[in-house]
Amino acid sequence: MKKKSVIFILIFILMVLGSITAAEKNLGLGVSLGEPTGITGKLFISDNSAVDATLSWSFIKDKLYVHSDYLHHFYGIFGADFPSLIAYTGIGGMIELKENPEIGVRVPFGLSYTFPNTPIEVFFELGPVVLLAPETSGDLTGGVGARYYFY
Repeated sequence: MKKKSVIFILIFILMVLGSITAAEKNLGLGVSLGEPTGITGKLFISDNSAVDATLSWSFIKDKLYVHSDYLHHFYGIFGADFPSLIAYTGIGGMIELKENPEIGVRVPFGLSYTFPNTPIEVFFELGPVVLLAPETSGDLTGGVGARYYFY
């Protein structure tokens, strides 16, 4: 199982690094508070798609948690009165690093708000998870956070 965990982490890293070379200044870094709590990054690879990654600690389950997702953003669904409020969803993977690592698929749903004329985004996200190994089960992640974008 440890070999599979290392391979999965390498896939996450390659996804993020590959996206960084494709993007030009759309990288946001910040914190996410919830279950789990940690550092987060998001990189826009087009006008409405991004790749995010979070490295965090679960205080409830006492373990290191890593996820990365491909996200699609839905601009304008809240109307002209709320142009900075954006809904998004996506798909990705996660790994919980502990004595018996767990690997799963995540489907995040969220809302983000970018303050006008600032590089600051706040977000709320729920991420249902289907754990695939070492056994199949379900889980739910979620939290609130903020990122600062380097333009």
